[in-house]
Amino acid sequence: MTLRLHSKRNRLITILFAMIAGSLLLIGAMNVQAPQQVEEPLLTLNGQEVTAAEFNWHLQMNRALTADYFKQTYDADYSEKFWSTDYSGEKPIHRWIKESQTQLLTKRMELQLAQEAGVVSDISFEGFLKGMGRENQRRSQAVANKEVVYGPLHLEAQAYYSYYMSNLEDATIEAMRSNGGIVISDEQVRLEYEANLAAKYSRPGAIRLEWASLPFGPETEYKDQQEALEKMELLRAAVIAAEIRSDTGIHQQAKELGINLGEVKITSASRRTAALENPKVLLAADQLAPGQISGLFAENGAIHLLYCLSVEDAGVEPFNQVKDAITLHLVQQKFRSMVDDQLGKVIAEWNYPMAERLANQANQ
Repeated sequence: MTLRLHSKRNRLITILFAMIAGSLLLIGAMNVQAPQQVEEPLLTLNGQEVTAAEFNWHLQMNRALTADYFKQTYDADYSEKFWSTDYSGEKPIHRWIKESQTQLLTKRMELQLAQEAGVVSDISFEGFLKGMGRENQRRSQAVANKEVVYGPLHLEAQAYYSYYMSNLEDATIEAMRSNGGIVISDEQVRLEYEANLAAKYSRPGAIRLEWASLPFGPETEYKDQQEALEKMELLRAAVIAAEIRSDTGIHQQAKELGINLGEVKITSASRRTAALENPKVLLAADQLAPGQISGLFAENGAIHLLYCLSVEDAGVEPFNQVKDAITLHLVQQKFRSMVDDQLGKVIAEWNYPMAERLANQANQ
């Protein structure tokens, strides 16, 4: 009886193994006949793969910017169908993907230049994320040790990215200047200074003005703008008819018409305040020469008229005071040019359907 039971159990085990072996052979045959399809990478950049996680990062950075662009350009409000709606031939989803692609490629070129300059060895996205973790750990440890921490105690992802890329660019530029990758001569700096002397390196001279103004509105003598404008036109006509010299001013004509007038001086120190409080007044004043009168214009609930008494000679910032700033500007300009040059040479192969799928997933 015992022998028969063992014999039956052995037969069952043999059958079971045969079934398993057959299944394995069948699965193997299926794999040979229909190999599993492997999806192409999102992006191949000069032969190297770029991960979907990195592209997702740039999608998140450009999402709000894209929505704002369509709001500013087409007054498009956000809705469920926003990303797929056509606005005069532009779809938000397509612009979003394109801007994210451009940003990713640009940052990749900056990282490549940094690597070539010996500033950083690992330029992978995974390496960047590890660096962010280390930086936040360092900040936490510094707080625990009661050490000074500059900036936030914990850097959010986008803040750390800006911080990292900005510092990396500075370090790359410095390394390139040291190894001869970027060279700016004194002659280049001097030429830049002379070419932009008036536009960038001159200090406006002080402007002395007589400033006539006439308020309008419910709480004033002139209830509407047109009434005030007609009164000020009388003043302007009287000034033109009198052929006033710049040293005499227009106070007499203003007094006769009962229009408020004061003398002001716009200096380099007061320009910022003037630009914020009375931008139209500043703009009109900058266009006047001594003895000239402005047109009439409305600003801050009043009609204004300016008469220029004098303009001091404009000053110029000495070359030695701005030389370093000009050099830095030219160096940064050269670096951006190198990045653009790299972009022009890059071989980028995008899997666009995958990029669009990632963008749609990011909106869910």
